[in-house]
Order: sequence, then C-alpha cells, then structure tokens
Amino acid sequence: ALAGGMLTGKYADTPPAIDDPDRQRSSKSLEKPRGRMDTRGWGGTLYRYRTDAARAAIEEYASIAKRNNMSLTELSLRWCRQRSLITTTLVGHTNMKQLKESLRYFTMKEPLSEQIMWDIDVVHMKNRLPIFSNSRVGNDWYGEGIIGEPIP
Repeated sequence: ALAGGMLTGKYADTPPAIDDPDRQRSSKSLEKPRGRMDTRGWGGTLYRYRTDAARAAIEEYASIAKRNNMSLTELSLRWCRQRSLITTTLVGHTNMKQLKESLRYFTMKEPLSEQIMWDIDVVHMKNRLPIFSNSRVGNDWYGEGIIGEPIP
C-alpha cells in the first residue's frame, strides 16, 4: 500500500541510499536505514517505486495531501480503504507508532472527498503505470529493463 515506504514521504527530501548521488549521505542511509529503500537487498529490487514517473506521481500525491491537511501516508491508506475493488491492503510496519498510525487511518469513518479522489485519479491518468515506466533507457537496452528484467 505504501510502495516500499515511498508513499510515506520519508524519501521526499533525501533519496533512497541506492539512488543517492551523495556517497557520504548514501553511506549514512545504509548504516541507519529509514526503511526498505535504504537497504542493499530490498532497495535494489523495489526500483519500480523509484522510477522518474513514479517519483513525479508521488510528488503530486504529496501535494494533494498537503493541500488537504493530511500526510501522504494518510492519503494513501485512506484511498486504499475507500476503493471498492481493493479488498485487501498489505502494509508493513517497522514500529508500533507506524502500526497505530495505519490503524487510525483505516478506522476513520469520514471518506476522502470526491474532489480528493478525483485529484488522485487525474495524477493516475497522466501515467497509468508509473512503476513500469523508465526514462533511463536508450538504444542499447537490448530487451532488458533497468534491473535486468526481460522486456518482450
């Protein structure tokens, strides 16, 4: 539900360690990870949540959340709860504070407004599959994606 932590906002100001061009800061993030994206194992496999298109969508979602006085986490989890076709939402927590926060958002009675739901849909319509998008491809991609996945 929270895209490996990307939809919590914790990577908004400082990129995940694996993507951070500042080596010293990247090393610090690896030593004291903020979440999965700051680990060598999971961080590398979750590229789909760090594509340029995914990051742009996340920035827009964060803007929607801010305009409506809520956190990006709250917006994301309440959206999941409100969508009728989503029957199960998987969330991961590092600590009790995060678990309590998620439970609070899932038990809120008031739905997101129609305008907020529309604003989210507009972002989604700009790029329906940002997790599969990649602006880092050239003529030499040879049928292989950024993390080595085969592309037909």
